Amino acid sequence: MIKAILFDLDGVVIITKKRFSERVSEEMGIPIEEILHFLMNEFKECSFGRADLKEVIKPFLAKWGFKGSVDDFLTYWFKSDVNTDKRVLEIVDNLRNNNIKCYIATRQEKYKKDYLLNEVGLKNNFDGIFCTCDIGYDKWQVEYWKYVIEKLNIKPEEIMFFCDSLKNIEFANNFGIKAYFYDGIDILIDKTKVL
Repeated sequence: MIKAILFDLDGVVIITKKRFSERVSEEMGIPIEEILHFLMNEFKECSFGRADLKEVIKPFLAKWGFKGSVDDFLTYWFKSDVNTDKRVLEIVDNLRNNNIKCYIATRQEKYKKDYLLNEVGLKNNFDGIFCTCDIGYDKWQVEYWKYVIEKLNIKPEEIMFFCDSLKNIEFANNFGIKAYFYDGIDILIDKTKVL
């Protein structure tokens, strides 16, 4: 029996037409290679709670010629990535009304996490969040799922997980979790209609 369902944010709960790296490159004239380098290195450390985004991004903003403050840039960044899929949130509401706990499972850094929960209001749609910046590990690592299972205090087979990363899905399945690759709302409807 499923007692809890975890939802990846980007690509499942949040849908974007264009990646932030592409948008900021086009709008600010920054070579995309520079943005991707930042995201894969300095930002990655922030997403695991090992660095502070407001500190590490400062020299990049100067280099990129951004005239506003760090907070201005983060607002510009975060607001570009917050198109929630209302259909997914309706399903989440129905699941919660049927006493199934629903959680966010995401790789985010702390400021974006706070923005999504409080400004976007996702804290009202979910029972909690399992975020890499708090846990220090990613969804394809044993430590992440050990943390989740310990906090939920249920068996792996009582957990369902939807994500648009095959790597994460394969790992969670190997861990005993009922994980499904999310390629559109149909898989979510199909797997949750019997709960």
